Amino acid sequence: MSFALTLPVAEAALFTTGCLIIHLLRRHAEVVTAVLACLLMMVVLVLGIAGAPEPFLKAQANSLYADADLIHLVN
Repeated sequence: MSFALTLPVAEAALFTTGCLIIHLLRRHAEVVTAVLACLLMMVVLVLGIAGAPEPFLKAQANSLYADADLIHLVN
């Protein structure tokens, strides 16, 4: 198999595994729904951070460092 097909095959395998897990746990639909909702929120968070503009992320990091310095001075 060529390297170009590695990612699509891995995606298909992951999708098939997910379908199998959902099928096996169909009697526990509430738990599966909660887990999938949590996974969705994590994916949205990761994509939101990845899509955030760099100046915004630098400002957030600088704010955290400033807060840490203030806490260090107070203690």
